[in-house]
Amino acid sequence: MAFNRDIVANLVFPPMTQTPSAKDCMFYALSVGFGQDPKDKRALPFVYERDQIVAPTMAAVLCTPGHWVADPELGIDADSVLHGEQSVRFHRLIPIGEPLTGHSRIVNVWDKGAGKGAVVELECQVSDEAGELLWTVNRTAYLRGEGGYGGAVQPKGAPWVLPDRGPDVVCDIATTGQQALFYRLNGDYNAVHADPDVAAAVGFSQPILHGLCTYGIAGCALMRTVCEFDATSVSALSVRFSAPAFPGDTIRTEIWKEGDRALFKCSAVERDVQIITNGTLEFAQGARA
Repeated sequence: MAFNRDIVANLVFPPMTQTPSAKDCMFYALSVGFGQDPKDKRALPFVYERDQIVAPTMAAVLCTPGHWVADPELGIDADSVLHGEQSVRFHRLIPIGEPLTGHSRIVNVWDKGAGKGAVVELECQVSDEAGELLWTVNRTAYLRGEGGYGGAVQPKGAPWVLPDRGPDVVCDIATTGQQALFYRLNGDYNAVHADPDVAAAVGFSQPILHGLCTYGIAGCALMRTVCEFDATSVSALSVRFSAPAFPGDTIRTEIWKEGDRALFKCSAVERDVQIITNGTLEFAQGARA
């Protein structure tokens, strides 16, 4: 079955309600690199119940439609879909033990051209029981091989350019061979992250790390360095995924501090492959690098 563009463009998602527990939030933080240094007390609130704080990037996994591309009516080869871009804009800290509801919609479907792919942009706004907006997620799915149908072309955004100097901060976070198996327990059970046969069928030498796991690890590196583990200092965090990470990679985040924001990119050290580009952290008003 071919990619059904009309159905995708007009998808209606039911509201998704979740109540993140303290254990859920600690597990998420552990799965993206918090707590690796048992002597670093600054990270302890993210992985320990006393004075607990939720890692900001957990917003990307709460109350979303999940692996929606797997719906057979859409005609999408779900195993070959790649995560394109990801951003979260924060309005409040993530509460623990409260029902939260996400309202998702398809914002755009872009045609990248013949022999390339299609890009689907999804937005999810998450509110508390009182209806107060807590955060907004935007993410894109890159559908390989589905372009060239004459659809709208994605407009070019403002150029992302790094300063002409070396990074101000470099942070390495090691992953393990089990990283994707742990991370998938946050709710993303796509087999390409666990099953070597499924990964090989779509062109990977091994199961790949979830894009949102890489996003969370970058977030951990930023919290550890330019944010001093202060979750209130983050206003927005956006990235573009340029290549998959593999479980076992050491993920290096190189950071440039630029006033009210920080620019960053990530690479897989052992393979010398850039995996995240266009990384931008916007600091909350009053917070500076």
